[in-house]
Amino acid sequence: MLLPLGLVKIAGALGLLAGIAYRPLGIAAATGVVLYFLGAVMTHVRGGDKKGSATPAAIMLLAVAPLVLGVATV
Repeated sequence: MLLPLGLVKIAGALGLLAGIAYRPLGIAAATGVVLYFLGAVMTHVRGGDKKGSATPAAIMLLAVAPLVLGVATV
């Protein structure tokens, strides 16, 4: 299951980079990255690993910034 998850992260990163040139793609990629890490946080919490959910939560909060900036500048 790690390979598909890694490919999704790579696609999100490439989408964020491409979003510099084409804003709607960047907004879609940022939304996907936020949802990906929201799922990671929920998975850690449901699995009883509350300390392990801090890293995905921090990354998710960092991923919210491009989403908010992308939407605010459209």
